[in-house]
Amino acid sequence: MQKSIFDMPVISAYSQEQAIEDGVLVKVGYYGKCPIIFTSNLFYDGFEDKEVRTALVNKGLKMLRQAVPEDTKYMRLRVIEKDKIWIIFDGSALTFLKPEDY
Repeated sequence: MQKSIFDMPVISAYSQEQAIEDGVLVKVGYYGKCPIIFTSNLFYDGFEDKEVRTALVNKGLKMLRQAVPEDTKYMRLRVIEKDKIWIIFDGSALTFLKPEDY
């Protein structure tokens, strides 16, 4: 049986690939080898357009380049638009989402 980081048995796991297959997440491209992911909630709220999406991705990447005290070696989170759009980098993907998707 798989163990979590808390040394407890994992009851269930839902992978990023499963979420993409189910339509919960939308993979829109890559930054180097890192996938760029949107939650479907954000993607279908005006970011189907590639130009609009590219502008948001560029803004998010620019914000992530600036270190902040809350950053850890495991995760960086930036608020792109207060109460509207976040970006999270966790080492496995760049994920754009609405706060309620977190």
